[in-house]
Amino acid sequence: KEKPMSELAAPVVFYPQVLKNVRVKSKPDAQNDPDVQKAVEEVSKALGDSGRILVRESGTEPVIRVMVEADTEEICEKYVDSVIEVIKAKGHLEE
Repeated sequence: KEKPMSELAAPVVFYPQVLKNVRVKSKPDAQNDPDVQKAVEEVSKALGDSGRILVRESGTEPVIRVMVEADTEEICEKYVDSVIEVIKAKGHLEE
């Protein structure tokens, strides 16, 4: 049965999103750092089914992109900043 697009799209939920770019010395070193990976896993667990985190390397510049979608922009900012703090604490930021 055909349905109008508004009915099909009704269950889709849009979450606030925060994306920050972090200039790093080495993208693989920053992304593969066990403490950075642990921080990302902790955020993912904390968000559960109410959001998501994505940390990836830029393909064109020495940057790691940290993105969080969650119920509020404040939650997004908090978790993005927490991962960036670990990247910074581990000495991966480019001076």
